Amino acid sequence: MKRILLCVLVLLLAAGVLVIEMQKRGTETEDSPAPQTENTQPAVPLSGEIRAVWVNYNEISMQQQSGGTKAQFTEKAKKIANDIAAAGLNTVIFHVRPFCDALYPSELFPWSAYLTGTQGQAVDYDPLQIFLDCAKAAGLSVQAWINPYRVLLSRDESKLADNNPARQYLDAGKSANLLLTENGIYLNPASSEAQALIINGVREIIKNYDVDAIHMDDYFYPTTDPAVDSVQYSAYQAAGGTLSLGDWRRENVSVFVSGLYAAIKAIDPEVQLVISPGGNIQHNYNNLYADVARWAREPGFCDVLMPQLYYGFLNENLPFEATAREWASLVTAPNVKLCFGLAFYKSGKEDQYAGSGSREWMEYSDIIARQIAFCRTLSPYHGFALYTYSSVFSDSRAAQPQKEWENLQNLLAE
Repeated sequence: MKRILLCVLVLLLAAGVLVIEMQKRGTETEDSPAPQTENTQPAVPLSGEIRAVWVNYNEISMQQQSGGTKAQFTEKAKKIANDIAAAGLNTVIFHVRPFCDALYPSELFPWSAYLTGTQGQAVDYDPLQIFLDCAKAAGLSVQAWINPYRVLLSRDESKLADNNPARQYLDAGKSANLLLTENGIYLNPASSEAQALIINGVREIIKNYDVDAIHMDDYFYPTTDPAVDSVQYSAYQAAGGTLSLGDWRRENVSVFVSGLYAAIKAIDPEVQLVISPGGNIQHNYNNLYADVARWAREPGFCDVLMPQLYYGFLNENLPFEATAREWASLVTAPNVKLCFGLAFYKSGKEDQYAGSGSREWMEYSDIIARQIAFCRTLSPYHGFALYTYSSVFSDSRAAQPQKEWENLQNLLAE
C-alpha cells in the first residue's frame, strides 16, 4: 500500500512540474526569445552609420493653423530636429515636394496645400530654410525628399493651382507630358519636357539650400496599363525603336535618373542622390519599371540605395533576411552605398500582407533592433532609416512600440 501511495505521489509531483512549465510557455510575452539572426561583426564602422528618420508631408503640415506663423513652424521644426538628435540619430529626410508642389518658395512649383490647405496659397516664411536651420543646429544631416512624378492621387483637376505645371500642361494641350490614370495624375516618365521640369526643380533646391542629399522615393510608373502611354510608345516604335514596352519604360526611368544624378553633381559633387525604392526587387522591375539592379551595378545613377524593407523576419512572402541579402548581392558599383528603410510604424500592429507571419509585429518588440543588427553584417550596408517620425516619437506611443523603441535605443547605445 505504501509503495502504491509513493508511486502516486511521484506521478503527482511530475504532473505539477509539467503544469508549471506549460503555464510558463502559455504566458510568454513579447519579451520572450524571438527568431535569432546571425551574430557576426558589423561590416561597416558604426561611426559612419547613417541613422535616419523620414518626416513626411502630413507630419510637417500647417493646415490646421491655416499656414500658421513663422514662429509656429519654427517651433515644430525645432522639436522634430531635437527629438531626432536626442535619440542618437543623425539624419532627417524632410519632405519638400510631395505632389508637384513645394514647401519652399519656388519659381517652378506652387506652394504645397499641406501648408495652408490650398495649393498655391503662400505663407510668409520659408519652411525648408527654417527646417534646415533647426536641423543643422541640432547636428543633423538633411536630405530633401521629393516625389518626382506624383501630381494628384485623384483626377480632381480643380485641386491644382493655376501655376501647377500639370495644370499648365493640360491648359496648353500638352497632356502627353502627363499620365492620366484611374487613381491619379502623374508626370509622364517618357516626356523629356517633364523630365527637364523635375531636374530643374532639383537644381533650384541645390542652388538655394544647403541640403546634403536629394532623396527620391518609390513613385515611378503608376500603372502597368499599356493604354496610358500608348501614343508615345507607338511614336517610339514608328521611329524605329525596338524595345518592348517594359524595357522602353525602364529605359525612360533610367535616363531620367542618370540625368538627375549628372545635374546634381554638376552643381555640387558633394550633394548625394539617394533613391528609396520599394523592397520587392521584382515588383520594382516589372510593375514600376525601376531597374534598381542596374542603378546598383553601374556608376552614374545614385550614391545611396535605400530600399523600403517593410517586412518582418517571419513574413511569408518576403522574409526580411532573405530580402536584405538579395539587395546586398545587387550592389557592385564602388560608389553605391546601401541603407535599409525599416517599418517602425508596424510595431504592435497586424501585418496583413505577411501571410503566416502576420502577427509578428504584435508578438515581438525587438524586430527593428534585430533587423539593424543583421543588416550591419552585410558588406554594402551603411545605415538605416525609420518610417516615420510620428510613429517613432509619438507622445501617445502604445506599450509595444515603446518597448520596440527601448530595444532599439539599447542597440544604438552599444
